Amino acid sequence: MPLLKYRDFSLLWTSQAASQLGSAASILAFPLLVLSIHGSAVQAGAVGTVQAVIRAVLQLPAGALTDRWNRRHLMLGCDAGRTALFITLGVAILTGHVSLPLVYAISGAAAILDVLFGPAETAAISQLVPTERVSEAFARNEARSYAASLAGPSLGGFLYSVGRAAPFLFDALSYLVSFISITAIRKPLQHSRTDRSDSSLVSDIREGLKYVAGSPFLRAVIFVATPVNFALTSAQFSVVLTLRENSYPPFLLGMAQGIIAVGGLLGAISAAWIQRRASFRTLLVIAVSALFVLLIVSALLTGNFYMVFPLTLGLFLAPAINAALFGRLATTTPDHLQGRVISVVVLSATVVASTAPLAAGLFIERLGSAAAMTVCVAAMGLSLISALCLRGLRSPALIAEDSVLGE
Repeated sequence: MPLLKYRDFSLLWTSQAASQLGSAASILAFPLLVLSIHGSAVQAGAVGTVQAVIRAVLQLPAGALTDRWNRRHLMLGCDAGRTALFITLGVAILTGHVSLPLVYAISGAAAILDVLFGPAETAAISQLVPTERVSEAFARNEARSYAASLAGPSLGGFLYSVGRAAPFLFDALSYLVSFISITAIRKPLQHSRTDRSDSSLVSDIREGLKYVAGSPFLRAVIFVATPVNFALTSAQFSVVLTLRENSYPPFLLGMAQGIIAVGGLLGAISAAWIQRRASFRTLLVIAVSALFVLLIVSALLTGNFYMVFPLTLGLFLAPAINAALFGRLATTTPDHLQGRVISVVVLSATVVASTAPLAAGLFIERLGSAAAMTVCVAAMGLSLISALCLRGLRSPALIAEDSVLGE
């Protein structure tokens, strides 16, 4: 049975496809809007920085609140709030009342709602599909995200050319679609749970951290996923800077980014098929090993446009890793802890990966492009060692479960 035939999962998936497309369109429009109201390039870049800081700071509290509150109500509240925020911004632009403080306030408030929505949506997936199809569901989500990241910026640029308010009103509409779709979901999005009002938010966060620290599998997930994300993010940034330093024209730089992104999209589309061909640990080891080799090849081609293609193949494998890791996390973590566990894992991976562009830039500036690519290879090597050696990925319980699930 095709996964999207599961009605409630299909509603959630399509609603988030619309939402992510709207977000990808407005991400490009925000800096353009700041520049259009006499902001500087620094102020334009600061919008994204503010959002990134908010997401990092609130990631763990958001996971705790996801486990404390009703997921459906939380997701609906976030969608309603984001719809109102972007309608407000669109109206302010149309009426000539937009200002830099308003743009910063709306982008910051939207980031708060984004970080609250994320863990709730991720944790809800295991409630909407059979256990043996959870990893496949995360693979579908990977495809959705890559497709939105490819189509969104172009759509945002087109809408902005139609009118400055258009991308933001489109984003508001996407959140309204998400709100209506989530309302139509029939299944509960969480197990029934007891009242947690007697515990503080800090103690809830501490409980989540303690659970992750005490789980060999979750520790292994972090040790594998964090270097992978850093290596791939740093490599993508290094390729663009390296080709620019070697005097490649702008259209080829754009082509390079497009080729790499298409590799990720094709990999996301194929991730479910790839997962069915190997057990969880076998898939993980093969994929990370291949990524390690491909990054070495890309490093050897440093300065040549051909260095793009090994990275494209590497990004083809990345969605299968992400889907496998988060699928396994969702099926092995108690429901009442999933929000916190997801937040800890996501924060661990994204905080380190967020430093990758800065690290790559520093290495290229001080030591050269080859050194930057060598750091990417070293990070991927660390991930490979973790995948091969960590006990959490070799436990008999996981091997037996793989056999039962037919993975």
